[in-house]
Amino acid sequence: MPAFTALVRKPGLKFPQALSEHPGKNNIDLATALSQHENYVGALKQAGCKVEYLPTQDNLPDATFVEDTAVILADKILLCPMKELSRQEEVQSTAAALKTYGDCVTLDSLATLDGGDMMDTPDAIFVGLSKRTNLRAIQAFSKLTAKKIVTVAVTKGLHLKSAATFLGNNLLVIDPKRVDASNLKQFDWIEVAENESYAANCLALDNRVLMPAGFPNISEKIRAHGFETLELEMSEFEKADGGVTCLSLIILRRSAH
Repeated sequence: MPAFTALVRKPGLKFPQALSEHPGKNNIDLATALSQHENYVGALKQAGCKVEYLPTQDNLPDATFVEDTAVILADKILLCPMKELSRQEEVQSTAAALKTYGDCVTLDSLATLDGGDMMDTPDAIFVGLSKRTNLRAIQAFSKLTAKKIVTVAVTKGLHLKSAATFLGNNLLVIDPKRVDASNLKQFDWIEVAENESYAANCLALDNRVLMPAGFPNISEKIRAHGFETLELEMSEFEKADGGVTCLSLIILRRSAH
């Protein structure tokens, strides 16, 4: 049985209108995005995931970025109180599926939080203080988990995981120019240069790492640490300010005992 379940949602008809500050945002091609999404799902399966599709939401441009809608904790699921009004309806859509996996909770109405700001590691959860996630949410979130919570200021870009992702084995892929990295010094770093910054967002599933194609230098460094890389064309999602982790919610399957 696969160790992971991945919840995904195909880009809907309005995906080309996704919220984005990327210079290519007006040139998003839906057909290409659908093809890239299909390849992404194939890589998830190759990495050992059972894939579950959430219903496509044609009226919600950003709905393919399911990671932002929820945070999977050890004993509960946090439904994210998203700041962007155009995205709040996505959470209800995701919640219907997530209720079968655990108890769902949320935060008060003044808290705003996106799942892309949550970086879970064995010893702590690092939370990005960003354009989308506020201090009130971080303080409230800390009451939902026994894990240590560490705040990381996001200085450039959308989310913490746009600039730093955890691969396992104490290893981060990171662009330290986009976050206050002072709270991340205990990790080993694969540091990405400014022109490689998009490669800072990777998805590790045991020893396989899904990453954007076109960054051979970063791919080589990841493989040098003993991981296998699965490289994916992500151009249309990059134009929509989305990365590899954004396209799935990963649920770790717990054994029965």
